Amino acid sequence: MPKPFRSNPCKILDQIAAKPPYFFYGNVATASADTWEKISQFLYGIEPEFVDAQFFSALRRREGYIHNLPTENRSHVLPKSPIALEDLMPSTKKWWPSWDARKKMSCRNFDSRGSSQLCDMLGRMLDDSRGLLSAEQQRDLLRHCQALNLMWVGPNKLTPMEPAHLEKALGYPLNHTLIADYPLTERMYSLRYSFQTDTLGYHLSVLKSIFPQGITVLSLFSGIGGAEITLHRLGIHLKGVVSVETSETNRRVLKRWWCSTGQTGRLEQIEDIRKLTSSAIERLVEKFGCFDFVICQNSFTQPSNIPRVGPGVESQQYFDFTLFNEFVRVLQRVRSAIERKRQPEVS
Repeated sequence: MPKPFRSNPCKILDQIAAKPPYFFYGNVATASADTWEKISQFLYGIEPEFVDAQFFSALRRREGYIHNLPTENRSHVLPKSPIALEDLMPSTKKWWPSWDARKKMSCRNFDSRGSSQLCDMLGRMLDDSRGLLSAEQQRDLLRHCQALNLMWVGPNKLTPMEPAHLEKALGYPLNHTLIADYPLTERMYSLRYSFQTDTLGYHLSVLKSIFPQGITVLSLFSGIGGAEITLHRLGIHLKGVVSVETSETNRRVLKRWWCSTGQTGRLEQIEDIRKLTSSAIERLVEKFGCFDFVICQNSFTQPSNIPRVGPGVESQQYFDFTLFNEFVRVLQRVRSAIERKRQPEVS
């Protein structure tokens, strides 16, 4: 495979960073260089590893990871997710005009508010011109398509990206987030900031040989279960998962997937990371017999008081260092608890 990203090759970790358990911090939203520098300082000075999801999927998105996993002998998740838009929506390929050569969807905006009206307006323009647009009109229409991820679904007919398309691009089961009382905007927002499971799977694939009998996971800010689904796609048995997620709807999504896929391990869901006090962590370590792997999704938030934005304008996200510091606190407490648990075994 070509080198599409700056790798973090088999670095020699210091003794503290290399202590169990393995940990993985993933950020799939835009973060500044200064933010990454601060994140790295809190995670034992490990340099981030950057990757573009377009080399694993139909989604163009830059992601960053900091972890203490081995970097040799990685492998791809099989079967692979669609790598191009024409693979994502093969039945609509015949409707795409030759001048729209998009192969990837953009991660800049999945907000469909107002997009339907725009699609209707563009459709009328296409009908009036009988599909024969000037070069300037083609460029203007393509700009809208790229900004809003508009898809061709019929002759001269465009439609906004649907959740099912994004689920497929991210490597999730069909209708994974289709659940009662889950508004479309929130559903798209949750998908937008979820792991792309093929990209994540390439980096987590080393765990399969390390834990051939299965793995026990502490999943922080689990979202819709990207880490759990990735490990399942890799064929790694989930012996036990403690999932921390604030959204009640996202917890329902993960619970439904867990039951529908016949997982035989134990799933425990916690709604607030602040409930993971030192004593609570001690109890969980005792209950689950240590954690093999701690994973955290990016802790970006979109405060409710941010004004709504129009179509094509990217919503503003904030890196919440308070939540990130909670991840660091929990990771340190877990490491201490595991070390204390293993001391009698060593002696």
